Amino acid sequence: MIKEHIAAGHVKIDPYIAKFQGPNLYYCHLGSNVLIPKAGSLADTKKLAKDLYEKKEIGDFYDLKPGEFILAETFETFSTDKSHIIRLFNSSSLARLGVVQCAVGMINPGCGIKVPVRLTLELTNTSPFTVRLYPTKLNEKSGEVDDFGTEILKVAVAPHHEVDVAYEDWNGSVYGADSGVAGSKIDRRFQ
Repeated sequence: MIKEHIAAGHVKIDPYIAKFQGPNLYYCHLGSNVLIPKAGSLADTKKLAKDLYEKKEIGDFYDLKPGEFILAETFETFSTDKSHIIRLFNSSSLARLGVVQCAVGMINPGCGIKVPVRLTLELTNTSPFTVRLYPTKLNEKSGEVDDFGTEILKVAVAPHHEVDVAYEDWNGSVYGADSGVAGSKIDRRFQ
């Protein structure tokens, strides 16, 4: 079903690799950047400090410690037309290790039309042990994927009534142009 939506131009998943297509879900992978919250900072939802997080490029792996919260990114980028959504689901395999994404939901209709978006994931390790996560690696010479990293998220496509305004053009959109992992922008919504 997702393949048909891609072929019809309703959604884009880049790269789309057929072996990661399940019967009804597409399996997505960890990207190479994370934001690590700085301990002791105050997150004032009316005026967020610009230095709440430390950005880190993942080398060979990232060890997510028990109780740790980070912002990570998908390797894949996404876009939807104005009449489809992409629904997000936790990876049950990761959840069985205690790693959950805090805000599963959807990619709004009309998100990423101009420039596809890379999703930010809110990951927490609820287990009593450290979980090692692997980023997807690109070959610097060929630009091809050398090694797909940890399965981090599953997505499905669903039709939606056509919206009047694409998410990225809506005045409340603060994440519609994200090209990488991004912190909260709650203080910028509806300004």
